Amino acid sequence: MSHWSWKRYAGAIPAAIALMLAGGVLFNVAAISKPSHHRARHQPTQEALFTQGRKVFRFDTFGDEKFWGGALQLHKAIEGAKHGGVGPGVSPKTALAVGLKVDVTALPKAVRTAIAKGKVNLNDPATTMALLKLNAVVGVKGNFNRSGTQLTSVGITCAVCHSTVDNSFAPGIGHRLDGWPNRDLNVGAIVSLAPDLKPVEQVLGVDEATVKKVLASW
Repeated sequence: MSHWSWKRYAGAIPAAIALMLAGGVLFNVAAISKPSHHRARHQPTQEALFTQGRKVFRFDTFGDEKFWGGALQLHKAIEGAKHGGVGPGVSPKTALAVGLKVDVTALPKAVRTAIAKGKVNLNDPATTMALLKLNAVVGVKGNFNRSGTQLTSVGITCAVCHSTVDNSFAPGIGHRLDGWPNRDLNVGAIVSLAPDLKPVEQVLGVDEATVKKVLASW
């Protein structure tokens, strides 16, 4: 390029650089601001976060089935020998007697009507299993086989201790009161229902009779 040509274009170089810098700034601003609007549109609302938190509180076991189901085999005691477990099983009356609660809003209208008319056998462990399928037992999560005929495990959620019901339908049966302590809960009696207390015996270094004695004193 001749000396004259260089002089001709040299004056345009600063302007070109300025335009490139300005374009780069505008591009970066657009790249940063555009996704933020995108994220804002998809950020959960306070109501959505509340609903999500309530769901976790009520139904998330955080994997504790490994203890209640895997180690203690509590699900087998719940279903009873007649349904593939062990022992007599845990009826709704027994569950209510040890302080567990039933969420009436989880029950279909036909079931509520049948209970009110005394047409539901509250002495049958099969009824307890049906309540677990409905997620109606506050704080207790039942896991079933594919056919839904047998419990494979059971877990405990935060709600078992930190929720109760208003007894609006019957004693121990009503609308949930999340965050209220369950002062009727007999944890010792619930644990003692488990068919295998060896994990507790091993941790405490005592025999089964001693474990049951301690549990009964809670």
